[in-house]
Amino acid sequence: GLSAEVNSKIAQKYDPQKDEALRSWIEDVTGATLTENLMDDLKNGVILCQLINKLQPGSVKKISDSPQNWHQLENIGNFIKAIIKYGVKLHDSFEANDLYENCNLTQVQTTLMALASMAKTKGYYTRSDIGVKYAEKQQRVFNSETLKAGQN
Repeated sequence: GLSAEVNSKIAQKYDPQKDEALRSWIEDVTGATLTENLMDDLKNGVILCQLINKLQPGSVKKISDSPQNWHQLENIGNFIKAIIKYGVKLHDSFEANDLYENCNLTQVQTTLMALASMAKTKGYYTRSDIGVKYAEKQQRVFNSETLKAGQN
């Protein structure tokens, strides 16, 4: 059906090389050692919460290491709320089930790249140089003479 077709297209966009770059970056920031399967390592939300707490201390107050599903989903949800507050755009973030149920890991990668970019923009540099520094808004103020000259 249509949803199988959509899921297939999403899966085709998944980039294992991006996982490698993200793994290195997360290890650099958190000091954690991750396995070959990055998404499995992130699934309980603990590493994600530690990641945002390193970038913005105190972002996630309580991190649960419980094996219960709802605790893990709560960790992921708290991470998502915290990165939005940190400056990652809502449209760049994934939903908890994207990671938890492995249904849109491409979006998880997109979110983590956006987080790396936001961290770089805020001056948080690591050995793993991923993400792009966002441009700063350049506010321009013109006097009335300049504005009139521009109308001619």
